Amino acid sequence: MARDRHTTRSRRVYIGEKRWQISHVRYPRDRDGDCNWSKRLIRVAANLRGLHLADALIHEITHARFPDLSEESVEEFASTVAGILAAEGLLPEDD
Repeated sequence: MARDRHTTRSRRVYIGEKRWQISHVRYPRDRDGDCNWSKRLIRVAANLRGLHLADALIHEITHARFPDLSEESVEEFASTVAGILAAEGLLPEDD
């Protein structure tokens, strides 16, 4: 799959029976990711690791699967799940 100069890696996944692309991209430090429903594209910042990466991915995957949830609900859910995964030792330490 072709990548633009801002993408460091990419993969295709199924979310709710729809095929999505997840790309790790170079973002300004104040941005962790986004979810583009029309393109079925999730982008996360390439510099994220460990808990921060998990939180961003869970956040954007939740937007993809449940687009009607409020931003507040998505943020709370993603932080809770990422925190539990970290507490269970399932995430690498942040760099």
